[in-house]
Amino acid sequence: MKRRVLIVEDDDVFLRPLRRALELGGFDVLTAGSGEEALDLLKREDVDLALTDQRLPGMDGVQVVRRLKAEHPEIGVVVMTAYGTIGAAVEATRLGAEDYLVKPFEPDEILLVLRRALEFRELRDQRRQSLRRNQERFTLTNLVAKSPNMLEIFALLREVAQIDTTVLIHGETGVGKELLARTLHFSGPRHDKPFVAVNCAAIPEELFESELFGYRRGAFTGATEPRRGHFQLASGGTLLLDEIGEMPVGLQSKLLRAIEEKKVTPIGAERPLDIDVRFIATTNQDLREAVERGAFRRDLFYRLAVFPMRVPPLRERVEDIPALAAHFLGESARRCKKTVRGFAPAALDALIRYPWPGNVRELENVVERAVIVAREDVIADVAPFLAPGGADRAVVDLTLPFRDAKARVVEEFERAYVAGVLGLHGGKLSAAARHADMDNKNLWEKMVRYGLRSRAAAGEPPPDLSA
Repeated sequence: MKRRVLIVEDDDVFLRPLRRALELGGFDVLTAGSGEEALDLLKREDVDLALTDQRLPGMDGVQVVRRLKAEHPEIGVVVMTAYGTIGAAVEATRLGAEDYLVKPFEPDEILLVLRRALEFRELRDQRRQSLRRNQERFTLTNLVAKSPNMLEIFALLREVAQIDTTVLIHGETGVGKELLARTLHFSGPRHDKPFVAVNCAAIPEELFESELFGYRRGAFTGATEPRRGHFQLASGGTLLLDEIGEMPVGLQSKLLRAIEEKKVTPIGAERPLDIDVRFIATTNQDLREAVERGAFRRDLFYRLAVFPMRVPPLRERVEDIPALAAHFLGESARRCKKTVRGFAPAALDALIRYPWPGNVRELENVVERAVIVAREDVIADVAPFLAPGGADRAVVDLTLPFRDAKARVVEEFERAYVAGVLGLHGGKLSAAARHADMDNKNLWEKMVRYGLRSRAAAGEPPPDLSA
């Protein structure tokens, strides 16, 4: 499909060979003799790119660029200018023009510039589409949870998203720390700026400084071109330091200085650069313990933990499992183009009883595998996708005496069971009690004890259980 270019030029002697060159280069060409004519033509015609002269009757090229970007922001613009009016062309690029050309120029040069401008526009459009998808996906309303502790975390996210406070999110692997970090970014005032995630566990120690802070050309052997670091790439937006506990101790002081001073010095640079970045850090480690054994700087820990947030493992919020499983099933069914619509009670019960050492990430993977092999519209069995013996394995705290450890395991089982049967029956007390072969009052008391009923948690009396 040919790309369509609109040439805005009033000099017919210059216009004829230019039009011919673009047509031979594979473009479909429209022409206008003035800015006013071009704007009127765009009311009826679609074009991919406008090529406008700087000197025109009526509106000049800068004014044309301003109007085009205001009324047709999807159109790329290139400005043609004489040597003496380069300043105006630079002003046009400041207003949004993709590039400019100085007359006279060769046909190959104009074709190269136009193709480069179209590529730039496509990349920009792709970035906008990606940004729009992220803004729609990573929102507080899209987070899935039923448990009181996760709903409390969501409330905290809602508060801290609107300010630039540094947040430290900690929790086991797979609980969704990066998802919460992205939600923080895309729910806040920096939502239209970059979100840059740095996996501190994946960067070799010798490359850490250059990856974070960048370098100048010639700073070391092999630095043939300058490179921007993650701090510069995240300028105006958010920098996620994922698995911050893996950062080498020797670099932690430089990170601390960058966070405190809002400046970074690329390797080989003589002066620091100002940065405007919000910091979010995540870790699956106990950073307090790492501080005590000297593996993590105390001052950096307190600088990052301005707003600490612990994400509980899935085994501590089993009432979230039915909702999460249904969410993942819907997504997997769409991807796999299957009509799978739910779980059989036994399958859902197995999901609820399993301890999920891999947390939400493991649950998502299990559901996807079950959907892939499903031949019916209801998943009847998930046991083949769970670790052998996982549902029967108790999570035991060996630091406790036997009696206390046993009581904790019993308590965790009761909480998981009650939450599970409530999930199976949509939170309906009477139906859950019949399933569990318990009377309504006994089940209600356990719901109160384990914080599974919001009204009970608020100290309200139970409903009329005789109905």
